[in-house]
Amino acid sequence: MKRSLLFRGLLCLAVLSTLTAASCSDTDTEPSVSDTTAETEIQTETAAETVMYEPDNLPELDFGGANVHIFGRTTDIPEYSVEEENGDIVNDAIFVRNRTVEERLNITLSVTQIDGGNYDRAQWVKTVTQSTMAGDGANDIVGGYSMTLASLANERMLLNLYDYSYLDFDKPWWPPSLNEEASIGDALYFCSGDISTHMIYYLYATYFNRKFITDYDLEDPYQLVRDGRWTLDKLYQISSQVYRDLNGDGKKDGEDQFGYLTDTVYADSLFFAAGLNTTEKDADNIPYISEEFGGEKAQALLESLINAFKTNNGMLLVDGGSEDTFMADRILFYTTEVFFAATKLRNTEIEYGILPIPKYDEAQEDYYTISSFPYNLFGIPLDAKDPEMSAAVLECMASESYRTVSPALFETALKVKYASDSDVSEMYDLIRASNCFDFGRIFNDSLNGMTYTMFRDSLFKGQTEWMSKFQKSTKVLNRLFDKLIGNLTEDM
Repeated sequence: MKRSLLFRGLLCLAVLSTLTAASCSDTDTEPSVSDTTAETEIQTETAAETVMYEPDNLPELDFGGANVHIFGRTTDIPEYSVEEENGDIVNDAIFVRNRTVEERLNITLSVTQIDGGNYDRAQWVKTVTQSTMAGDGANDIVGGYSMTLASLANERMLLNLYDYSYLDFDKPWWPPSLNEEASIGDALYFCSGDISTHMIYYLYATYFNRKFITDYDLEDPYQLVRDGRWTLDKLYQISSQVYRDLNGDGKKDGEDQFGYLTDTVYADSLFFAAGLNTTEKDADNIPYISEEFGGEKAQALLESLINAFKTNNGMLLVDGGSEDTFMADRILFYTTEVFFAATKLRNTEIEYGILPIPKYDEAQEDYYTISSFPYNLFGIPLDAKDPEMSAAVLECMASESYRTVSPALFETALKVKYASDSDVSEMYDLIRASNCFDFGRIFNDSLNGMTYTMFRDSLFKGQTEWMSKFQKSTKVLNRLFDKLIGNLTEDM
């Protein structure tokens, strides 16, 4: 998998900055957080401010009190705006961000949110498309579930963000890994990063129950990561040591104790963590289906995983309900989203740690992770009344989020308030810096879901004939892909 030198540089910087700031991290779990942690939180916030100081390059702008309307989707956690400060650190940071943006640009932000998650995404896209085609400029910015913005781009409903100078994609609040993968030719139709809390919440990670490490005298998982030895084989080996047939029925089932558990939908991360991708880019930045998507390494990975889930009693793959099993104190390692720590684990007494997704093998230089699909992307619709203003608002919101919202969520809430040991901070930095994106995964709705469902379904059904299955699907996949590229490059 191609990864830029910039990406690796960011990864190294993130880890180094964490090692410097780690001494400021509090090790208490959420139930024990009280006023006595105030000094620790202040120290952490001060460290975060030191790292996240970079200003944007926006000039002094005055849009005359214009109303800027953001069309978004209903979310369970704050994203676009909040009504008032309520004492929650992330909520209040979003409130401050929006007021700051309004004051800097002399605008008023307004937000409309409708259902637009996984099961409502088609209707959300239809609503935005109808509004855009009406041409009345009702929406200045649209921001929604990742797949929906890709669909809008495919429908030619979004402007090319590279055409607007206020957007500076060299700034750290716009992750280069996303920009590189989402762009096509000299166009980029959507963006995200610090502007979205969901970009952090929906990172994939591997949790572990610290009790198991002590009770079974297992290797320190953090040191395995640091040594580059946190691999699939190491996961298999450790997982096999903690299986217990708790219900005594003589068979492996969901009521037992396991070394590793994940849900089918979260298993997508194992493909990309192995350094694989579905697409590559040519010299003109035009994507094409990667040979490695249907190649020997993908075949070997699938066989390895299927064999482990089938023959290793310590490994279990389920189709839903996996969170409850980890919460029942019966799982050592568990792959899911970072959101899990901010919701379920903050209210539990389970002492947990967090790790990146394991590498394919020790020869693989870097750890990689991906985001679950609910992360949000943002774009400017074709009929926006003042695209330059929309671009300025996006840049201002992203840069202010970089300095206020992300430190509150990432540096204080996740690393301190919800963390149960001091090493968590280092791991979070590594996970966030290793987040990668894939053009085929981003645009999967335009490809009939083939860029994620084929591998996921093969794993769940135990079908190891990957290369032959992929070959049979090549004609359909290429036809859909050519149509997508044709739509996106029509005016180039």
